[in-house]
Amino acid sequence: MINDSFRLNGIYHLSSLNYHLKLKFMDKFDLDKLRALPIEGVADRLGLKVKKHKALCPFHADSHPSLSFHVGHNTYKCFVCDAHGGPIDLTMKLTGKPFIEACKWLADEHNVILTEWKPAEKPKKEFPPDVEYLNRLVQHPVLNTEAREFLFRERRIHPSVVSWLGITSISVPTPCWRHGKPYYDAPSLLFPYRDRNGRLMNVQSRYLGREAGIPRFRFPSRSECRIYGLPVVERLKTGEGLWLSEGVTDCLALLSSGRKAIAIPGATLLKPEDVKLLASLREEKKTVFHIFPDKDEAGERLYRQLLQAANEIGACLIRDELPEGFKDFGQWWAHNT
Repeated sequence: MINDSFRLNGIYHLSSLNYHLKLKFMDKFDLDKLRALPIEGVADRLGLKVKKHKALCPFHADSHPSLSFHVGHNTYKCFVCDAHGGPIDLTMKLTGKPFIEACKWLADEHNVILTEWKPAEKPKKEFPPDVEYLNRLVQHPVLNTEAREFLFRERRIHPSVVSWLGITSISVPTPCWRHGKPYYDAPSLLFPYRDRNGRLMNVQSRYLGREAGIPRFRFPSRSECRIYGLPVVERLKTGEGLWLSEGVTDCLALLSSGRKAIAIPGATLLKPEDVKLLASLREEKKTVFHIFPDKDEAGERLYRQLLQAANEIGACLIRDELPEGFKDFGQWWAHNT
């Protein structure tokens, strides 16, 4: 039965009804996470060039920026064609994806893990990645032109870091499972995720192309993601600092700077087993943890989450601040190297 609050003069209010139907397929907390993604950051990922809170409107022939972003309300509005909304609306309109697919794209692009993609009565199981196949995929690292441009020219990552971590690249769409359909988009970097002993656990792709609507980062579908760069903890000396970063590229920059670092791929991904690992490092090596928080809401969320975890395990987390004008450590490193 439909609640009477959906009736309007005897007619069902379809927008409210559709909204509540969508909530059956996605937890409200998940929607709140996606709606909280910075609107200008979402616009940038979608290919819009935002300057001083404005951009050319993609929804009509626009020669003077008429699309305005209200960062306080986290919304956009065009004062010519009246296009308006939030991060999810903008993604739907620019990619042409329906609501659920747009939410998936946002989650993949911003490394937000959602509670579920299907109704609770039909949950999807997590499947372990096809490690044997992935091992073959990354065992002979090769860097294509796009990968070299991104790593060495744009991000100034040291070649020894890339070599040590076994980072490779692909130039054609590639399956993530043997006999599977192409999944990793191309051109992309492939980041091998290994445990402390160097055993492969998973592979994440980082899309380097310019086609709109393709997620920037991807793990194999329905597999879990873990901490990146774990082999570095075996090189930690007693009492030495370990930097925690939000993303892989920041981790590579930190390693290139001579710091020991690991990455938590996304601001919502700290799991109990990850906290247990941090606790073991505190016990075994008296590790002091550091973080350069990204200068956005996602970075602040990760910092608060890590600070809470550090307090729970009795560890020290030192907050290092970036100079003004830099969003993350990777940007600062590329600018100053």
